[in-house]
Amino acid sequence: MCADHLSPRRKRSWLGACLWVACLVPMSLSVACAHTLVLGAANSIPTAYVENGKQSGMLVDVIHEAFQRAGYPIQIALMPWARCLAEVKAGKIDGIFSAYRTREREEFLTYSDEVLITQVQALFVRKDSTISFDGDLKKISELRIGVINETSYGPRFDEELRQGTFKKVDTTDSASSNIRKLLQDRIDVIPSYRHVALDSARTLGVAGSIKELSPSIESIPSYLAFSNKKDHRKIARAFDQALRSMKKDGTYDAIFNQYLAGSGVRQ
Repeated sequence: MCADHLSPRRKRSWLGACLWVACLVPMSLSVACAHTLVLGAANSIPTAYVENGKQSGMLVDVIHEAFQRAGYPIQIALMPWARCLAEVKAGKIDGIFSAYRTREREEFLTYSDEVLITQVQALFVRKDSTISFDGDLKKISELRIGVINETSYGPRFDEELRQGTFKKVDTTDSASSNIRKLLQDRIDVIPSYRHVALDSARTLGVAGSIKELSPSIESIPSYLAFSNKKDHRKIARAFDQALRSMKKDGTYDAIFNQYLAGSGVRQ
């Protein structure tokens, strides 16, 4: 629109309106950039859980610190792991942590490059159990195995599950439920991320009632991963840079030590 034909008074009003609109444009862009990322995580001690009405956990703290450094606001939603995967796959949430890399998941997830945590997967049984493990998963094929729905236990265990090696598989939604079933003699053995099994048992007051079999199954790196429904590559790069800085300056180790001190977890 040309203002040359307007009266001086109307011209001043027109210019004022243009300046007002121009000021709104950067404000709108700022609001758009301030979109809060929603990240899903399994409700599991000691990584991500609620204590006294507040979210806590070593991965919760690491994620919050990394995104604060990266300059992105986030919200963490705790839910069963199967729901985390379903919602990130549908694009209802922006990302999840911590996730193993699998071919199936790479079809709908963009993984960060920096390892969020290396998870030691091991087998757990009742304290008085005579079950032993020499590293060959096929030798426990006849036992009652308890697993968490839609959870990956790493390439070795997942492959045995896929092939149907284990004849009796019981599925539940949480580590706590798995431990209860183990102690009620409804299952014989559970695979678990070591920190989760030991801290879940401690929270339930039954830490002395389970034991870890040796050797462990394997150690597996896991990551923060984003939904492919949107382009999160720039955010993933910023997160990687922030997480690397935390590892370099000691913040990462300090957070983990705060939660693992006195937990009985072998490092």
